[in-house]
Amino acid sequence: MLEKLKEKYKKIRWTRTLCRRTGLILAASLIFILALTTHPVKKSSSTDDSSSSSESSASSAAEKKSYETKYEKIENDKVNNTGLLVLDNKDHSYTANAQDLVPIYSYLFNANGEQVMTTSSMNVSGNKDMFAHLNSMISDFAAATSLRTIMVTNSTYLLEGRVYKTQYDIPKQQDQQDNAKKEEKAESGNTPSSAGCYEHLTGLAVDLHLYEKDKGTYPEFTGEGKYAWINENCWKYGFVLRYPGEKQSVTGVEGKKNHYRYVGQAYAKVMHDNDLVLEELYEFLDKYTYEDPLLITTSDGKERMIYSAALDKENSETTIPTPELSRSDFGYEITGNGSGRVYICADVGISEAPPAQDSSNAQS
Repeated sequence: MLEKLKEKYKKIRWTRTLCRRTGLILAASLIFILALTTHPVKKSSSTDDSSSSSESSASSAAEKKSYETKYEKIENDKVNNTGLLVLDNKDHSYTANAQDLVPIYSYLFNANGEQVMTTSSMNVSGNKDMFAHLNSMISDFAAATSLRTIMVTNSTYLLEGRVYKTQYDIPKQQDQQDNAKKEEKAESGNTPSSAGCYEHLTGLAVDLHLYEKDKGTYPEFTGEGKYAWINENCWKYGFVLRYPGEKQSVTGVEGKKNHYRYVGQAYAKVMHDNDLVLEELYEFLDKYTYEDPLLITTSDGKERMIYSAALDKENSETTIPTPELSRSDFGYEITGNGSGRVYICADVGISEAPPAQDSSNAQS
């Protein structure tokens, strides 16, 4: 009898427990249902992420293209025939003064103090930015090929404050080493044959030759063999081969394999990518305006915008728009074509991921 009563009591206690638990479950379910009806279900997280990402991307793109505009007044006479793109050819003479001329000597050595190129004369001078980029290019060329045979035979010549196109234009009474230069002329082949090869008075051009010290010889620079590295990579340093043979009908100058012109990394990239010489570059850039500029990324990851503007023919000054960017360490630069138009290259930031170098940079 006692066992039956115990069994009956267990069943009653189990039933109460079950009812209590069932009640709790029902109450929780009711609360959940009420919550759903009060607060609608949100979109899936993937949808939110996609929408948020899209909005963020659009916002970022808008920020990159949106900046304050600052209007600058420029003096027409000061910009019309100056800058990186100045032209000096048979149809247009360069009449301005070369800017920021410095002697070449200190640029003959790489960052480790090792000599990577030579020069035919210590009177050779050039624009300091041009020489800095020439130094970088020849230093990298020497590292890639193990050759240290490049010799600069012609650029601007600076002596006692006067500028000359070639060292042979220097009056004899100013040349205290005349005999040495005659020997140098015979050995290096650095003759006045550059007549018709313009631009040296701009301080932005160099002629290259070779000097093989171990052999004591001065071969011509042809840009062939291992030296092809220079033609393949010069645009990354702001240089272009100024007178390619296939462009003689455009330049009016017979092809010259050793004459390089510095135009800056931005313009050099445009010329390289579009197979242009300087005479063709102007027309190419004329279609770009401040409102619709050409946007490029140079080989070192710098973002630039390029556009053109016409000089005001009615006034001595012209007002041009420029981007105002607080993060800019470059600002903008203006160059003229000598014919009433100017070209502006402005800094619009640094790319997050600089473009990968191509295989031509690999060590030979």
